[in-house]
Amino acid sequence: MKVLVVDDSQINLRVAQKLLEFEGLNVDTVLSGKECLEKVKTEKYDIIFMDIMMPEMDGVETFKKLQEQEGFNIPVVCLTADAETGSRDKYLSVGFCDYIPKPINKNDLHIIIEKIKIDKNL
Repeated sequence: MKVLVVDDSQINLRVAQKLLEFEGLNVDTVLSGKECLEKVKTEKYDIIFMDIMMPEMDGVETFKKLQEQEGFNIPVVCLTADAETGSRDKYLSVGFCDYIPKPINKNDLHIIIEKIKIDKNL
């Protein structure tokens, strides 16, 4: 499986990349929503992990722009430090397929990846 991680922090990208590689996934990373939009035009991904709080274009705005692309059907998982009560429901209502609060819990990550694999028959 090939995944894309979008986060404006190099440290967060490295942590996510290591956790995802441990799951046996092929991982690409980008530092912004704009880079994400460009990357999905040239690469095929099975999952996108999207940080919410990014400068210029936040994760929700990036996600909405992805949805506007013809034929877009990649599951997008919200990665965020926003762990307030109701945050999960807020992001799921926008259309994210799942929600992972930061710091990333490797067990939660594993469960979400397995769920997406089943949903997509991967």
